[in-house]
Amino acid sequence: MLNIGTFTTSQFIQRNISQQIKEVTESTERLSSGKRVNRASDDPSSITPISRLNAQVLSLGKAISNGAEGKILAQTADGGLSSINNLLSRVRELAVQGGSTTLTTADRNTLQVEIDAYLTEIDALTTLVTFNTTKLLDGSTGKVQFLVGQNKDDYISINLVKSDSTALGLSGASGVKEFTSGRVTSFNYSTNLAASDIKINSQNALAATLTSDLTSGNNTATALVTAINANSNTHGATATGFNKLTSAAKSSLSMSDTFTINTNVISTQTSLTDLVTGINEQAGGVTATLNSDNTITLSNTTGNDIVIGGNAPTDAGFTSGTYLGYIKLANVDGTFVKIEAMTKANGYASNSGNIDDLARFGFNEVDSSTVIRSDLVSTNALTASHDIKINDIEIGASDSASAAAKAIAINAVSSSTNVTASGDNLVTLTLNFTEASSAASNISINGNAINFSSVTNESDTITAINSASIGDIIASSNTSGEVELASASGADIAITHAGTPGVFIDGHVDATGTTIAVGSSVSFKGQILLTHTAGDVIKISGDDVSELGFQAQASSSASIPGSIISVSTSSNATSALTTIDTAIDTIANTRAIFGASENAIDHRLSYLLNAKNNSTSRLSNIEDADFALETARLTKARIMSKAASSMLAQANASGEVFLKLIN
Repeated sequence: MLNIGTFTTSQFIQRNISQQIKEVTESTERLSSGKRVNRASDDPSSITPISRLNAQVLSLGKAISNGAEGKILAQTADGGLSSINNLLSRVRELAVQGGSTTLTTADRNTLQVEIDAYLTEIDALTTLVTFNTTKLLDGSTGKVQFLVGQNKDDYISINLVKSDSTALGLSGASGVKEFTSGRVTSFNYSTNLAASDIKINSQNALAATLTSDLTSGNNTATALVTAINANSNTHGATATGFNKLTSAAKSSLSMSDTFTINTNVISTQTSLTDLVTGINEQAGGVTATLNSDNTITLSNTTGNDIVIGGNAPTDAGFTSGTYLGYIKLANVDGTFVKIEAMTKANGYASNSGNIDDLARFGFNEVDSSTVIRSDLVSTNALTASHDIKINDIEIGASDSASAAAKAIAINAVSSSTNVTASGDNLVTLTLNFTEASSAASNISINGNAINFSSVTNESDTITAINSASIGDIIASSNTSGEVELASASGADIAITHAGTPGVFIDGHVDATGTTIAVGSSVSFKGQILLTHTAGDVIKISGDDVSELGFQAQASSSASIPGSIISVSTSSNATSALTTIDTAIDTIANTRAIFGASENAIDHRLSYLLNAKNNSTSRLSNIEDADFALETARLTKARIMSKAASSMLAQANASGEVFLKLIN
């Protein structure tokens, strides 16, 4: 009986110890984790709400983070718009200054350059203001969305508004219809150019009295502008000179020595900012501007040469040399400017002028319908390595060097440029019919031998050529009794003299009006005409535009930024105030959009923070451990465990005593 009782007591005590150990373990785990429910077995009925609340709290946290990003985006955009507003305020200030009738032309040119620079900077800002690669102000993205909530439809949308000078009505199709030349060429115009050789609006471009002044050393854009404007009353256009030169980009500045700008010594500097300041202080005749890409632009509003020299100009990103200026040309009445050489191809009685003369001015031939005509194309086919752009779109390779093939290459990207190309070629022949019988059978055109031996007049010659069916080459007569060969596609025209050169054909004249010596074989290149499909901008740029026979020239119906805001006269300046005020109001409205979005996000964040706190509190009520209770349970379990261990030891000891007694 005693033995059985002792055994039963021992079992009871051991079970009690195991229970106490379990309670110690559970309490210790809850106290260390801070959670009452650490696994499903702890409280199966609480697992579902705990899981849902955990997901809810995490989702609300990420939604709050999304809202914070949306707020930063709105603030970034507003900061960019604030800078644009400051620039517009300065533009308005300059326009008010331009309203004075006492300003000189030079004063107004200076104001215009500053205005144009600010409008250019506005356009630059719209491309620079970004958030995580998304451009906020250039119109490339309509709106952005942030999921500021835990549900799939809890989006906050922010509309992004295009804010460049065009969108603000400061530049665009309503601007002055002007042409900007390429860089003019050094040339002794006084002995090589007559006043009538170049025509503006079908009138002499230059004043005859000033043409003789355009000697070597006095052939700057400024001098050409003076000669053009001296005849403005006749042709109705005005010219403006300017110059600009942009350095290579410098990530950091390290000047080993000085250099010169217009003979002015520029001291060594340690930063691009200091260099720009130094140039503006030390160099006469230029204004230096630091660009966002770490280049420096030197500019003037006169068209005078910019001369770079000295010891180490390359340290500052410049190359030694004399850089002639540019010319802007616009009609006083706002219509398109027409500029061309005095040639028979353009309907004049003689080939007094030459497209080459016009090219020295930096211009292509341009008529009033925004058609631009090239000089003769080069003898090289276009390749992928050529740098040629029309309206900033690269032109691809051509199958051959002819104007026809190059026009096809241009038309391959017409959908992007909105510019179509067509070729033409024109060759004028001076003929001596008395020599036809002896030598005319030895002449071929594009490899087609033509027998002229029996011709006696111009009509017979034309018939003989057209009967040969030489591609799209058509022969006809002009008003001077000469035979003309024309290719409507711009195909090359090659004339080969197998007999004595100069017999029967006394002279060749190409499309530019240039007389070509009669040789054993003469090949004539064609020209290209570019037409904008909507009568808008045609911009020709790139290092290799001469391969197309063009000058790097911008033709603008929608003028360059700044040309709509004109301070050329007091009246124009005061009229511009209305346009500027509208732009300022537009920026203010756009800023209001971003401000309202920011406030909406703030309200949403306030709600989400409260929701997160409530969800966290509810989760805590369900999941978190009661530290006081668990501490008491742990203490109790430890005491009970020690007591049970002591009782078990006593029970085991009493059994041993009993065994000794019965033995």
